[in-house]
Amino acid sequence: MAGTPHSELKRFRISKRESQEKFWGRFGVTQSSGSRFETGLGIPAPVAILVKLYVKGKLSDGDLPG
Repeated sequence: MAGTPHSELKRFRISKRESQEKFWGRFGVTQSSGSRFETGLGIPAPVAILVKLYVKGKLSDGDLPG
């Protein structure tokens, strides 16, 4: 994801004390895909946009269906 290295996503998730299943589930992503994203697999553009907005505080849990 442009602007947010994969390792930062993992640190952000851990700082929220959330499992991969809970964190990635809010974006409609499975735990296994979320794990791959955290280790360097490219994140699809729609998911990357949602994650970036979430990390920046522009989206909250109530804004997301997952």
